[in-house]
Amino acid sequence: ALPHATMHQTLTTYANTGAASIPLTLDTAHRNHTLHPGDLILLAGFGGGMAAGLALIEW
Repeated sequence: ALPHATMHQTLTTYANTGAASIPLTLDTAHRNHTLHPGDLILLAGFGGGMAAGLALIEW
């Protein structure tokens, strides 16, 4: 469990944006001032054919 985790989504606002989903969501979170220096961010992308990609970054 991650008690302090927050999930950001843009699907309901922009629909399925494909490859732009992760950068669009990062930009939206940044513009909403919900990302702070030192935050750990788990990026997770899923695509057709059971493709998946994950990255853990520090903001």
